[in-house]
Amino acid sequence: MDNRSNNFDCVRLFAALAVIYGHAFPLALMASPSLLGNSIQAFAVKIFFTISGFLICKSWMNSSNFGGYLAKRVLRIFPALIVLSVVTILLIGPFLTNLSLMDYFSNSTTLNYLQNIRLYPVYNLVDLFSSNAYPSAVNGSLWSLPVEFFMYLFIAVIALKKANGNSPSLLWAATLIACTSSLYFVHYSQPAVHPVFYGTDLISALDVMPYFLIGALYSYYSLERFLNSQVAIFGIGFVALFQPTSAILQETFLYIVAPYAILSFAVTQTPVLHRIGRFGDLSYGIYLYGFLIQQIINSVTGNSLTPFQNAIMSMPIAALCAYISWHAIEKPALKYKVGLNLFFSRGKQHG
Repeated sequence: MDNRSNNFDCVRLFAALAVIYGHAFPLALMASPSLLGNSIQAFAVKIFFTISGFLICKSWMNSSNFGGYLAKRVLRIFPALIVLSVVTILLIGPFLTNLSLMDYFSNSTTLNYLQNIRLYPVYNLVDLFSSNAYPSAVNGSLWSLPVEFFMYLFIAVIALKKANGNSPSLLWAATLIACTSSLYFVHYSQPAVHPVFYGTDLISALDVMPYFLIGALYSYYSLERFLNSQVAIFGIGFVALFQPTSAILQETFLYIVAPYAILSFAVTQTPVLHRIGRFGDLSYGIYLYGFLIQQIINSVTGNSLTPFQNAIMSMPIAALCAYISWHAIEKPALKYKVGLNLFFSRGKQHG
């Protein structure tokens, strides 16, 4: 799908910037603005998952083999993440730590931080940001990456390839189970202690997984033909006027309205906005660097900024880092996907 002919880049960029704005509040120990029971940053992540489900399912359906499909996903996620992790350890840490370089590099948490490269979230790095208002995370945004990558693998299992017309699919069942489980465990009876697997809070994962699957449903069944921006605006207005007080009803409304509205705007070509992608796909880089930059700014300013000031300062710096990441790392890495796809295609033929 050519992102120059639609608003996907614009919507993802908006979501990435919204994550920065939302995070500025807890980083100042303040409550984030909310929408139907979701903080701004939580809702922005759900935008990402909706779009990702739509595009990733389409990529899977158009892939000739699993190896080529997986190679594209690996090339999109890992190169920028590896560079971010190394830059954090080798540049940011030594510059901002209060320890000597010997103590810093000999500390067990320094090497342990590299686990982020294998999508195992590690937030602590020696004493980095220990004086910040929110000292417990160097880069809190990394929590969603293992969930995202798991969904890449999961969609290849449940979205059965179509042959000779529509084939039975597990996608509807998986979506229904995910939505029901999320409503119960996230919004009705959340456990006192959240279960954690592979360094990931499973309740947080369960909160966003339905949006990936709903986005995938739109793609798998070609439901984009029913998307309409005017209907989407009506749905948003309806939700704004009749906001339920029940957390379960709020999230149910979001399941229905949010993916429809997000995808309706994304598949549309809006003058000027559809050309945002000409600068590169910056949303992933902004998401990766945003939280870290916000923590750096709070550190060097002594936590003296308001959330709005922190967000406004962080956004252009994150965008610059994302621009460099896209043109120096992400885009060059993606050039290998054609060769890898051919490699796996030949392997399948010879197998």
